[in-house]
Amino acid sequence: MQATLSHYRILEQIGAGGMGVVFRAHDDRLDRDVALKVLPPGTVVETATRNRFHKEALMLSKLNHPNIATVHDFDTQDGTDFLVEELIEGLSLDAMLASGPLSEKEIIHLGSQLTEGLAVAHEHGVIHRDLKPANVRVTPDARLKILDFGLAMILRGEPSPTAETASISETKTVVGTLPYMAPEQLLAGKLDARTDIWATGCILYEMATGRRPFLGSGPALTDAILHQQPTPLGKLNPMISAALDAVIRKCLDKDPQKRYLSAKEIAVDLRRASAASMSAGTRRRSRRWFAVVAAAAAVAVAVGVWTRQELFLRGVSSIEYAAAVSPPGKAPPHESYLAGQGYLERWDKPANLEAAISLFEQAVKADPGFALGFSALGEAYWAKYRIEHNPRWIDEAERNCRRAAELNSQLPAVYVTLARVHNGKGQYNLALQEIQQALKLEPLAPDALLGEAAVFASMGQDDKAESTYKKAAALRPQYWAGYYEWGVFYYLQKRYADAATQFEQALKITPDNAMVHATLGGVLQLLGKDAEAEKHLKQSIELQPSYAAYTNLGALYYRERRWAESAAVTKKALEMNRSDWRAWSNLSIAYEWMNRKNEADEASRNELARLEEIAKVRPDDAEVQVELGLLYSKGKQREKAVPLIEAALARDPDDPNILASAGEAYENLGNRNTALELVKRSLAQGWTLEQLENDPGQRELLLDPRFRKIAQQFTTNQSPAQQPR
Repeated sequence: MQATLSHYRILEQIGAGGMGVVFRAHDDRLDRDVALKVLPPGTVVETATRNRFHKEALMLSKLNHPNIATVHDFDTQDGTDFLVEELIEGLSLDAMLASGPLSEKEIIHLGSQLTEGLAVAHEHGVIHRDLKPANVRVTPDARLKILDFGLAMILRGEPSPTAETASISETKTVVGTLPYMAPEQLLAGKLDARTDIWATGCILYEMATGRRPFLGSGPALTDAILHQQPTPLGKLNPMISAALDAVIRKCLDKDPQKRYLSAKEIAVDLRRASAASMSAGTRRRSRRWFAVVAAAAAVAVAVGVWTRQELFLRGVSSIEYAAAVSPPGKAPPHESYLAGQGYLERWDKPANLEAAISLFEQAVKADPGFALGFSALGEAYWAKYRIEHNPRWIDEAERNCRRAAELNSQLPAVYVTLARVHNGKGQYNLALQEIQQALKLEPLAPDALLGEAAVFASMGQDDKAESTYKKAAALRPQYWAGYYEWGVFYYLQKRYADAATQFEQALKITPDNAMVHATLGGVLQLLGKDAEAEKHLKQSIELQPSYAAYTNLGALYYRERRWAESAAVTKKALEMNRSDWRAWSNLSIAYEWMNRKNEADEASRNELARLEEIAKVRPDDAEVQVELGLLYSKGKQREKAVPLIEAALARDPDDPNILASAGEAYENLGNRNTALELVKRSLAQGWTLEQLENDPGQRELLLDPRFRKIAQQFTTNQSPAQQPR
């Protein structure tokens, strides 16, 4: 490829596909970067055809809409035909979908933009014909852009197709990408806006399920599109609302007359679906400086062998209990397994947890075919991960559960732990499937209900999560961890008073629970009850020094701007557990304020190492993505930082934490305008000026006169205690 085409200087290749190779190029005439698509040789053969392409490019350049990539030019040089479009920084939708389906909130947010852009194009007589996830891009500020309208069909009413008026697309040539082609498109029939509406339905379906509505290839795929119905959404993703499901089904009606007549109608129905789902609420996370974290205590308690009733509450069937007590052909009975379950009840104490693991390993060593033992080992390793946040224990949990399932597919506890593993990885639909299997086997198992509630919470179905936590507590009222998980759910919703109530209930059952004391101390800080918070944190440390208590105490000192004490306490936390990236982040911040750059950089390097490991397990977690991108931005690694930041913004465009962190990252990368816009949006979504002022990474940005104008629009009614770092 030559270095220039016309007045476009080619910089680098940024993509390739069936319709050409895409380059980043610089327009030397207008001094701007553009996307230059070189069409495959032979795509445009005749001079008349080339002229029509040029006219269409000029017409498309007039489609001025924020959700459409603007076409600048079509030209040819030395037999090379090329199309010039607006350069869109961001992540393609197919790349986003590679890690699984999106939440309903994301589907509606992006789907609304898609249909609004299409509506404008259709009003100008332009249809796309090749709409698919690869031709849709999401920018760093979560704006969707439709690409490749330059290859679209231009509708010109119904004139006779003459050499002057007929578009290439008006021939009977079948053009498009097979999995997204409408039935009439496959049959080379007349195409109109409803062809794009079909493709929109395919894209929305893929967003909701992570797979295309019609599977297969070649003739089999063609037959499916023409004659078969896609798998009902409810079977693939039960969390999709009836309103959104109805929109997608109407888009995918094989009869064009029964589809939406216009993309504008889809946009209206998506807004209605959004309004209907608002009652489910949203979860927002807060970056750094305070997180509800699991504590580690080393005091063992006296436990006995679990009764059948207690094991039933954990989802162990009567048949499997009998096998545990007296496995066929084995003697003596697996008392080690039953004793291990007693220790596992107080998994907050590491000595108990290690004892449980040892006992379960004895059980499976004595009987390698003992499915319950492997299942319990999986659960114990998951608890170990919750305390230490070491990805290694996730692998151990999954490995043992898979072994248990191979031996016996009828154990509810296996599916509960697998669901927690999937949920921890961000694979929410897989988690829900595992939980549904557990509840099918044992409908009233409290542990299964707790797992289901956790999945609902992760998917943003907060009403369902809350009611399920209540049900689990009613079925097992003396289980402290049920109240603890319920409290964490409220914490993530920022319902701090409700969270404190649940943690206090957990303490009534286990007053010596250092982990709950530490967590309650953190929440009380958020309620502005610093004296009570400090009391619980110190009581937690007295019971058993833990990184959770030290971390939350460090946050208390941080809010009081006692940087040296905060750093000292956080270092104690990290001496006990070096795996939690948040603690390294906290330490880095404290050192930054103390102007101890070397120590701050070292803490950041440790945080980066932990985050890179966690990202392998939870590749689509927006919080992990934005924090990792922020760290890369500090090292000026733009090529690593930007895709992660863009992905986080696309996944959670209204989260003030994500917005503020993304703003700081773009500030690090030298893009002050984008940084200011993102910070402004974070304030509009509930971030506070105090939070920005307490972040050393925002110091330069806050000095910008433009920020002072932004700050005047917002009040500071909320104290730092109410919004955690």
